[in-house]
Amino acid sequence: MKIGLLDHMGYGNLGDAATQDALVANIRSRLPGVEIVAFSLNPEDTQARHGVFCYSINHWYPGLNKSPREDEGGVSKSRGLRIKEALKEIPIFSETVRRALNLSREAAHLARSLKVLKSLDCLIIAGGGQLGELWRGPWSHPYNVFKFCLLAKLADRKLLFVNVGAGPLESTLGKAFIKWSIDLADYASFRDVESKALVERAGVKRQTFVFPDSVYALDLSTCKTAKMQDSPHPTVGINPIGFCDPCIWPKKDAAAYSQYLGKLAEISSWLVSRNYELRFFSAEASVDVHALEDLKLRLRASLSPAVIDKMFFPPCNSVQDLVTEMAGFDFIVTSKFHGVVFSHLLERPVLALSYGKKIDNLMRTTGQSQYCLSIQGFDVECFKTAFTALVEQSNSLKSSYRQITTSYSKALKAQFDEIFVAKNMRPRTSRSMRDGAVLDGSV
Repeated sequence: MKIGLLDHMGYGNLGDAATQDALVANIRSRLPGVEIVAFSLNPEDTQARHGVFCYSINHWYPGLNKSPREDEGGVSKSRGLRIKEALKEIPIFSETVRRALNLSREAAHLARSLKVLKSLDCLIIAGGGQLGELWRGPWSHPYNVFKFCLLAKLADRKLLFVNVGAGPLESTLGKAFIKWSIDLADYASFRDVESKALVERAGVKRQTFVFPDSVYALDLSTCKTAKMQDSPHPTVGINPIGFCDPCIWPKKDAAAYSQYLGKLAEISSWLVSRNYELRFFSAEASVDVHALEDLKLRLRASLSPAVIDKMFFPPCNSVQDLVTEMAGFDFIVTSKFHGVVFSHLLERPVLALSYGKKIDNLMRTTGQSQYCLSIQGFDVECFKTAFTALVEQSNSLKSSYRQITTSYSKALKAQFDEIFVAKNMRPRTSRSMRDGAVLDGSV
């Protein structure tokens, strides 16, 4: 059996990586001998990170135009790259020509992808932000998901959406891409009721399901007892992100970015004054790198260089390194969805500075709304009040997290037992195509 996993991953988002780790482990435990391949934005990163062969979601990806000599530090260039650079020197090389070249590349990519999909038994689309327009509108994630759904059906292969997240989804075209994609699937489940409701408002009428985020299926029990070394005081882990950073964020707002960093700097000084040890960490270095450096510069106004140096470490490059680092914190402040999930699994009291509805929804459904503040709307005094309550209620919060993760893990086990079985992964027969059969059984 050969199964494909598609996720817009590959640039260091360790929440995405954890999702795939959870699915790969659970699929392999239920289907011995299965071969898993991936589809991502950066095949080289995905192959190295997950140990599975990977194809690109797009017709371009990092490293595409490198020849073997270039990879070894040489200066040779592929024939296509030389032609492209030569055309750039010709005035007639216009936007129209560029678009025509991209269309031809996309057509070739679709043909190659169809051939790959025909070699599979099933394609699974999984991960939080697969059905949203946050980064580049409808022609990014929504289009990519739709084209692979359509190709999977042209190849007559099973198609599953497993615990995906939806939104933001605002354009008419984006909603159409998502509706068509879900309508083509043999099975579809979402990680929260809000995502399910969003696609229903986009026109999806078929039966779908809601289950917890797949990362709750990870077993992090061996990490829970970790503690920061040489740290006599309680340790607070803070995850700065590039919120509205003009260099990286989809919505570029220098004033909002500066205001956010200013609040983090003030919060940090307050925590230090209350004898907390601070550690700044990242779950997505490619997006957070500028925020970490800019925050370090701001902290110099109130803290000594020696103190600041103890707070910052190189960003983690793997899920294991990240959860090990987070397990050493007594309290966590994060703006990442999976930062909250990891905190629950590690039983570390967490305060969320939320930039999106997905985090609001997660904190609400787990009964933690009082510890969820708007990243743009909160003020420092509000943070102090919420954090103080977090510390006071830490024991009861840990008990609550234990109940949440046990319940979610049990629900995911039942779901995976139901869908990750051979009869549900195999391509349809001619008769099942005519009858419009879906997966055997119900979840």
